[in-house]
Amino acid sequence: MNMFIHWYNEDGEKELATMGLDEGIVLPGITRQSILDITREWGDFKVTERTITMSDLTKALNENRLIEMFGAGTACVVCPIKRILYVDQPLYIPTPVDSLALRLYKSLGAIQYGDIKHDWTYIAVEKTKPRLVI
Repeated sequence: MNMFIHWYNEDGEKELATMGLDEGIVLPGITRQSILDITREWGDFKVTERTITMSDLTKALNENRLIEMFGAGTACVVCPIKRILYVDQPLYIPTPVDSLALRLYKSLGAIQYGDIKHDWTYIAVEKTKPRLVI
């Protein structure tokens, strides 16, 4: 599962950050790439792939800069993270009602099922109304 952090970075910019693939810690995946691509298309905030440490996370949490955190992968698509146990201490992660995680889950599902038009969608068979033949 890939982890994503939605926060205000140290420069005060709203950002979605996840680890890059260059260090070999994170595996590439369709869901991960889809999230990066669609959030870049939206243009609502900065989207970066970079090293993120637990120190970065705890600092953002202590400074009230953390908006939310979620995991993503094939099995769960997008799943909010509510709590992390770090050095025997629970870190409580904000889980907003109007979360980016929920927006992504709904958007990716709508694209997948052809409910919204997108460049990723390929319609193999058009939905048609049944015809009455007499």
